[in-house]
Amino acid sequence: MAFLKLIRIQNLLIIAFTQYMVRWCLIYPLLKLSGGEFQLTNFHFFLLVLSTVMIAAAGYVINDYFDVNIDKINKPERLVIGKSVKRRVAIGAHTVINFLAIVIAFYVSIVVGSWKLAVIHVFLTAGLWFYSTHFKRQFLIGNVIIALFVGLVPLVVGVYDLLPIYKFYYGIIDFGNFRTIWIYVMAISFFAFITTLLREIIKDIEDYEGDKEYGCKTMPIVIGKTTTKYVVIIISIITMLCLAYLQHKQFVSKDWKAFVYFTVALQIPFCFMIYKISKAQTKRDYRIAGNTSKVIMLLGVSFLFLFAYTILKYANAI
Repeated sequence: MAFLKLIRIQNLLIIAFTQYMVRWCLIYPLLKLSGGEFQLTNFHFFLLVLSTVMIAAAGYVINDYFDVNIDKINKPERLVIGKSVKRRVAIGAHTVINFLAIVIAFYVSIVVGSWKLAVIHVFLTAGLWFYSTHFKRQFLIGNVIIALFVGLVPLVVGVYDLLPIYKFYYGIIDFGNFRTIWIYVMAISFFAFITTLLREIIKDIEDYEGDKEYGCKTMPIVIGKTTTKYVVIIISIITMLCLAYLQHKQFVSKDWKAFVYFTVALQIPFCFMIYKISKAQTKRDYRIAGNTSKVIMLLGVSFLFLFAYTILKYANAI
């Protein structure tokens, strides 16, 4: 149980959920509309997800390994390494998990027909190491790196699934819908990036005391908690305006289900998060605001259920 807590099993499940949602509720409906089929088998896709999840798990382990002293101040109740899991066990687990994840990634990339795709996973592995050792304690760069890595989670699905499809169907079917698929995949990736960036900045405010004592240069320490709150609020409002633009299109096309979903599941939670961050004073307040951003991301991905239903209904009608 301690090890499951260390690797953030709930976050790993969200990563797996996201990748399966992108495949079956985004790519599959649009692919069916084009008359194509998946070329990557379900088993090989499972291995792709497993590799991604394992790299994320190893990232959590190495992050906590280097943050033991800071975590003793910021969140002593959630400390695992050195308390429930020995340090040498943690670093050993990190090495083994990463090695297996990269081997799996190379295997799947060879199956897809381009071993170079595994470089993505190698890049993620190296990036998470340097994030934990250097970038996490720097101004904004650590937040952006983690947000970029989370944004890559849905993007990886698009790369691995669409490459073999494109090769197989080249010159056979119209690839107009493939461009649409990429637009939606990029949109989901960008949404994951933004919501993760917000959560990471909020976490830095929550961890202000421990980070400051150990010489970190996070945004709240450099520009202050109050100014950092304004940054979070501004980014949130800009994101809400982007969602409002999409809602305008939904309104014009009379897509009422999507319009209501965006309002209830995304806009209202964003308003709640802005309220909580503006009034936050305690660690608990910041934790609630940060968890709200995670819920928003999860609800954004869950919109793909409705998206798939709409597209498949249309595909069956024609």
